[in-house]
Amino acid sequence: MPTLRYDRHDQEWDRALNDQDFSRVADTWMREDNLDHWCHARIRSAVRPFVESDKDASWLTVGDGRYGADAHYLLSLGAKAVHASDMHDTLLRIGSERGFITAYSAQNAEKMSFADDSFDYVYCKEALHHVPRPYLALHEMFRIARTAVILTEPRDEVFHHAWVKRLAKLALGKSERGHSFEPVGNYVYTVSERELEKFLLGMHYGHVAFTGCNNFYIEGVEFVPTEGGSRKDKRIRLMTKAAIMAMDTLEKLGLHKSTLLSAALFKQEPPAGLRQRLKAGNWTLRTLPKNPYL
Repeated sequence: MPTLRYDRHDQEWDRALNDQDFSRVADTWMREDNLDHWCHARIRSAVRPFVESDKDASWLTVGDGRYGADAHYLLSLGAKAVHASDMHDTLLRIGSERGFITAYSAQNAEKMSFADDSFDYVYCKEALHHVPRPYLALHEMFRIARTAVILTEPRDEVFHHAWVKRLAKLALGKSERGHSFEPVGNYVYTVSERELEKFLLGMHYGHVAFTGCNNFYIEGVEFVPTEGGSRKDKRIRLMTKAAIMAMDTLEKLGLHKSTLLSAALFKQEPPAGLRQRLKAGNWTLRTLPKNPYL
């Protein structure tokens, strides 16, 4: 069996420390005064109902190599026990030393060292698509979680294109295949509600929740302040927020699906209090069909 390539993620973190240009970008990952942080905070806000319903719950973040920024967000919401993990702990160590996170370790998402049911929640934000065998990693996360695995990943656009968008692409002669790769070398695995429901049904679990978020990236947003700044800063800020607002509007009209999909894969039916918070936070809860042969 050939050795699996994990692409160049370790080099990415080395660049964050040693490459002059890229280190300027990396320095913004622990700051909250830039447009990039605003965008990521919008995406991460999906987990707010879970933290607010039980601040004593324990959390593991997976693929959290940017100093543990996802873990830091959970801590900022009041979560008391948060462990950050990534394939390489290069930046996690620095995040810990600076008080940005509290606990961390290097973990291979496809084979983690934790025992079954080690954490109440496992949170993986935009990292599963970096893994060579994502469903193996998802099974590992599900094994480790006591209550639920929470994912945020790029949506499978080919599967979910609204008919208007599909026709527009065909008219422009653009491919509908939708395959993509990232600069570090990994293929971008995208997700859909149906695929994640099938993941649960195969193991005879029946509770899942979904929500979406639109995001729009313009190069340089890491250096754009959330307020004020130069004319260029204001232009980028306006373009970013206008694009997100336009996608939100199209989504409400049924002409667009969110660019990112968040899913909560439960091991048991969520309690009433959490269900209420999820509904208030624009999550859609689903109870999957039971296997009639069991």
